[in-house]
This record gives sequence, structure tokens and C-alpha cells, in this order.
Amino acid sequence: MKAKIIRKEGAFVAVKDALASFFHLFTGENSLYLGNLQHADFCIGDEHYKARGKMLNSSHVNECFRLSLEDDSENEKSLVLRRMVKDFVVAHPNCKKMLKREWELFQQLKMAECPYLVKLIDYIEEDDSLISEFIPGLPLDLFVKQEPEYYFKRKTTLKMLKQLIKGVGFLHSKGMCHLDITPACILVKADLDHDIVLLNNGLAAATYDKLPLGEIVDTNIPPELMHGEEYDQRTDIWEIGKIIRMIIEVRKKDPTRASNHLKLIAAKCMKAKKEARYNNVNEILKDLETWEHLYDRFPEKK
Repeated sequence: MKAKIIRKEGAFVAVKDALASFFHLFTGENSLYLGNLQHADFCIGDEHYKARGKMLNSSHVNECFRLSLEDDSENEKSLVLRRMVKDFVVAHPNCKKMLKREWELFQQLKMAECPYLVKLIDYIEEDDSLISEFIPGLPLDLFVKQEPEYYFKRKTTLKMLKQLIKGVGFLHSKGMCHLDITPACILVKADLDHDIVLLNNGLAAATYDKLPLGEIVDTNIPPELMHGEEYDQRTDIWEIGKIIRMIIEVRKKDPTRASNHLKLIAAKCMKAKKEARYNNVNEILKDLETWEHLYDRFPEKK
């Protein structure tokens, strides 16, 4: 299957989109412009659609857009288009074709086998974009804000963290590091179980090919990335610790459960020196299992 964007720009459309851009400056809405257009034709194999896009989330590496597609019979479907952030590509030109490499590795290494990684569908060469499945839900950072009654009870906290760690561990087993584990790229599915999935594979393709990354200018990231030093799996472990700390803050609203043991896990994940952190994600899982049983004598209130 090969996806393709076909641009058809007329004078009326150009003026309309210019006005739309001006409008979005004041509304705060973010729309995807395929080339310079807000609208475009989109082909997947022999199927033809009218496409529109709206930004879902972004990190310092990737930005994701929801593609709303409509065919001639007005049947609708949604996909996700992912691009690399321009500033990151300018700072790291050796990563320019990283999305293409990610698509190749996704197929080569059978990464669809991992249930906690988003499934890639196609790569658009001329637009240097990845197309992936659209999964209803909320990124973790929005989930904790929009679900105030959901206070990360112990059982669900453990399940989410285990799923996250297993997803990252799968990448590690393939010789990759993610290096962009942020709340924005962890999706909490809109299902009854609140399962999670990583929305992108971060810098995994670059780390598989051992591309030099140098300094990554961003706030509150692992020290070795900030200073352009050597990274490894323990760099991902630092970022997992940051996610755990965010969850601890939310758990403060739950008076039925203490988080001291979880705090110790996060602290060890985020040690400044890599040698003081967990050596691998399986060690984190073992300590989470200890936390799981530590409070078994205190049943959670319903």
C-alpha cells in the first residue's frame, strides 16, 4: 500500500486558507497544512479521499495531526500523520530521513507485534511523513486534566506503568532507545480498561543506526541529552521516572493510598549519573511488583 498527497491549489482556495491561517492565530486552533493547503486530496492505494488535518500533539522531535478523510460516498475515516519538527531537523540534519527509516524498521523488525506501540500504515516519501492508525483517547498530560475523578488508583497505575515499560522494553530488545518519552506521546485509550500506547517511537530509528545526536535543546530532559553525552537504555529510564513523578502528583488527590515506594522508584530512575539508575526496565518492573504487594493488606475503597 502506498499513500500519497495530491495538492490542488486554486486562487479561491489560496485566499480562503490565508484567511483561515489568520483566524487560527487568534483562536489558538492548529490545523495541518498539506504543503500550503489546509485541504488536499489523499490517496491510499486505489482509494481516494478529501483530507483535512488538525494538530493532535507535539514534542521537540515530532508533531502529529489527525487526518479526517472522506471519500466520494461521504464515508469517513481517521488516520494520523506524523512529521518531524523543523527546528529539530535543522539542529540534527543527520536525522532528516529518520521517519523513512522508522517505517523500514517497523516492517523489518516486526514491531507490529508489540501491543503498546502505535501501528504504522505507510510512509509518504514526497512529504516525508508517516501515516499511522488513529486510536481514540487522550494523551496522558490531557487525561490527567480532563478526568479529575480518575485519581490513578494503585491497580490502574500499575497497569499503565507496566504497559509503558513493556513498550519501551520492546524497543530496547530491538537495539533502540526511544529518547522522547513524554506525557504527550503516551495515549490513554478511550476503552474501559484505560490501556496505553506509545504514539510514536521518538528517536528510536536514529539510535538503531547510532546516528550522532549532539545536544538536544529542551527543558527538563536527561542530563546526557542536554549535554550531548553518550546515551543508552538508562536514558529512557530517566524519562520513565519523570512520568512516574507526574502520576505521583495526581495520586496525592487519593487519600486511600500512599506513594512513598513509588517515589523511591522514580528517584532511582532519575539519578543524575546513569550508573546509579536502574540498569534495565525489568528491574523497574520488579520494584513495581514489590509496590503492588506492599499495601495488599489495605484494600482500596470503592
